[in-house]
Amino acid sequence: MAIAISQAVLAHRNSAATFTVPGSTEQLKFHNYRVTGNMISGAAQQHKKRLIPLRRTDAMTLAERRNYQILDDIFRSGGSDCFQQVTANSSNEIGNPQFLRLNIGGTSFMILIDAILRAESTTFLSRFIQLTHTARLKVADAYISSDDAYYFQRSPTSFEAIFQYYATGVVHRPSEICPASFLSELDFWRISHQHVGSCCADVIPQKREEEKEEEKVDDTTFDKLMCGKLRRRMWTFLERPGSSMQAKAFELSSTLFVAISVMGLSFGTIPDFQVTHLMPPHNETIVLPNGTVTVVQKVEQMRVEHPAFVFTERICIAFFTVEYCLRFFAAPRKLRFALKPLNLVDLLAIVPFYLELLLTLCGVDDRKLRDLRWAFLVVRILRVLRVIRIIKLGRFSSGLQTFGMTLQRSQKQLQMMTIVLLTGVVFFSTMIYFLEKDEEGTPFTSIPAAYWWCIVTMTTVGYGDAVPATTMGKIIASAAIMCGVLVLALPITIIVDNFIKVAQDEQQAEQQKIDQHSEQLALEAMLNAHD
Repeated sequence: MAIAISQAVLAHRNSAATFTVPGSTEQLKFHNYRVTGNMISGAAQQHKKRLIPLRRTDAMTLAERRNYQILDDIFRSGGSDCFQQVTANSSNEIGNPQFLRLNIGGTSFMILIDAILRAESTTFLSRFIQLTHTARLKVADAYISSDDAYYFQRSPTSFEAIFQYYATGVVHRPSEICPASFLSELDFWRISHQHVGSCCADVIPQKREEEKEEEKVDDTTFDKLMCGKLRRRMWTFLERPGSSMQAKAFELSSTLFVAISVMGLSFGTIPDFQVTHLMPPHNETIVLPNGTVTVVQKVEQMRVEHPAFVFTERICIAFFTVEYCLRFFAAPRKLRFALKPLNLVDLLAIVPFYLELLLTLCGVDDRKLRDLRWAFLVVRILRVLRVIRIIKLGRFSSGLQTFGMTLQRSQKQLQMMTIVLLTGVVFFSTMIYFLEKDEEGTPFTSIPAAYWWCIVTMTTVGYGDAVPATTMGKIIASAAIMCGVLVLALPITIIVDNFIKVAQDEQQAEQQKIDQHSEQLALEAMLNAHD
C-alpha cells in the first residue's frame, strides 16, 4: 500500500490526483505541490534540532521496558526446557513457511522465521525464537491467544525500521521518528548501528577516540611507582578539577593567574603605565665641523614597564613554575606528559622568563644586547612568547577545547582551502605584477611585494594600501575578489557541521557521565537499604 502511494505521488506531483489504493476502497487525493529551497532549508533546520542529545529523566527510567534483561537471564540460567531447536527454511505441517507473529503497540506484524535466522544471531528476535512458548511468555509483555501473537509495548511506527531490517537487511530511519527514539529502538531489539543505511547514518553518534592503552591513567597506574599514593592524589587533584572543591578552587586560581599575567603584559605597554629608566653612561666620539675630535659622555633614557607589573609578572611565573613542577612530578609517564600540546604551552609560558634571567645573571644588559643584534632579537622573541600563556586557558575552557577539536576534524578542509588560496595568490600576484610594474609609483615592485595585496584581496579584507591603476589590473583584482569569496565560502559549511558534531559529542559525553553518576548513586542507595 505504501509503495502504491509513493508511486502515485511521484507520477502526479505536478497535478491533483485521485486514485484508489489496490486492495482498498478508499480514495486518496493529492493536490499540486512543489518542493522549494525554503522547504529543504526548513527540513534541514528541523533535522539539526532533532540531533540534540536526549536528557534522561526518572520518568523514562520508570517506564523503561526491560524485556531484554529477562531474555538474557533466561539464556544465562535457563534450563533445557526453555529452548527449542529452530532451523532455517522450516515449515509447518502443511508445508507453508513459519512466521513469528508480533503485536507491537496494537499493530500486527508477521516476520518469516527464516528471515530472522539469516540475520545476526545476537539480535533480540534471533534469540527470542529459540525459546519455547512458555519461556517466550516470560519475555513478552503479553500474549494474544486469538492471534497467536506476542505483545510488546513499543511504538509500531518505530518498529517499522526493525521490520525493514529483517526484510531488506538494512535499517532506514523514518523521517517522522526522533533520532533518540530511533537509536533507542535499535538498542532494544539489539540491532547493531552498522546496519543503518548510509543515507540515515548522520544520526549515529560518532565514537570518541579512546586513549591508547599505554596512555590511559587510572588508579592502578600508580601502584608500582615510587610515592604512588601521593602522586595519585596529586594527579587527581591537578588533572581532575571535578574531583573535589579544593581541586576546583585550584583550577579557578590557575585561570585567575593566567588572566592577571596577560592583563599585566598588555597594560605594561601603555606609556602612562611606564617609567623612565636611565641606561649606564657611555662615552661617544664626535667629530666637530672644524675637524676636532671630542669624547662626550651620553646617558640614554629608556621607557620600561612599571615595577608593579614586573612584580606581578614574577609572582605569576612563580605560580606557573610550581604548578608545572607538581604536574610533572605527579605524571606517571614523564615523556608523554612533556610532549602533550597543553603541557608544551605551559613550559613555553615560563621558559622565556628564566632565559632572560639567565642572560641578566651573565651580565648581558639591554645596552649590550643592542650591540649584539642576534641576542637582542632572541630576547625580543622570548618576550613575545610570553603571550602564549593565554593558550593555557584552553586547559580549563570547554569552548576552546571544542574549537580545537573542530579544527582538528576540519584538517582536510583547511588544507584544501590553504592550497587553493596559495595557488590563487601566486597566480594573481604574477598577473598584477606584469600589468602594473611599468606604472609610475606602483606598489607592485616585485611578485613577492604583490603577495600582500593578493592575500588581503582574496580574504576580502581590502586595506586599500595597494591598489591597481590600470584597467586590466582592476579586472584581475575583481577576479581575485570573486575567487577569494568562493575559496573561503566552500569549506565554511563543512567546518560548521564539524563544530555541531563536536558540540553534540561533548553533550552526549556529559550526559553519559551524569547518567553513570545517577546509576552509581542509585546502586549505592540500594546497597545501603539492604544493609
